[in-house]
Amino acid sequence: MKMAATPRTKRNQRTRFKDVRSVLWFRKFFVRDPLNWEKQRLLWRVVPYTMCTYERLASVYELTCTIERERRPGAFVECGVWKGGCAGLMAAVAHQARSGRKTWLFYSFEGLPEPTKEDGAKAAEYAEGRASGKLSSIDECVGPLGDVQRILFTELKLDPANIQIEKGWFQNTLPGAKDRIGPISVLRLDGDWYDSTKCCLENLYDNVIPGGFVIIDDYNCWEGCRKAVDEFLRTRGLQPDIVVIDGTGVYFRKS
Repeated sequence: MKMAATPRTKRNQRTRFKDVRSVLWFRKFFVRDPLNWEKQRLLWRVVPYTMCTYERLASVYELTCTIERERRPGAFVECGVWKGGCAGLMAAVAHQARSGRKTWLFYSFEGLPEPTKEDGAKAAEYAEGRASGKLSSIDECVGPLGDVQRILFTELKLDPANIQIEKGWFQNTLPGAKDRIGPISVLRLDGDWYDSTKCCLENLYDNVIPGGFVIIDDYNCWEGCRKAVDEFLRTRGLQPDIVVIDGTGVYFRKS
């Protein structure tokens, strides 16, 4: 008979996971691009504040650096922040380039809302049967605002004047913010579900500049996320070159 996991067991499992993850990161730290110490330093600092793989974080770093190197206009925007590691990386690149570029963070700070039938059985199981699409937390992927502020302003010492944090569900915050954001050079979506991804694309895609990047963190993880992206591109008649980052994330460049 399978025994239920106790709180101590769960803590031990999480600790072992973190230990294994740290070892894997340490190996990749030296094996991949070992001479770019500024890149590795930044990635290493944000690791405790992100669930992204090395490959996805490295991709974010390289894409934001490309935007800065090409001197393209537009804000960096992340929808779905968790503890702020990836957003902090984006903002740090802008800070180091001294471009004055603004980074916008959109997040509920309550975790994920309920998925819908568009997200499939896997998402419903993950949400323990709560799959009505209600904008109510399922208590997964909860990132406290204090953690986000810590990585941005204490660890990375970024300028608060260049960072805008918008708290709330995407459906409530994005419609009123899209005009204030203006042009977007990098749009990173990490909302997991169909409704969340669809809302982000419908509200913010038109703000993305030609030559800007759209990053979809969960394209190959959650079926609802992929469905929302594919439907949006098909409806718009768009056929971008979708680049696979790892087994989960992808990105494409807006033509």
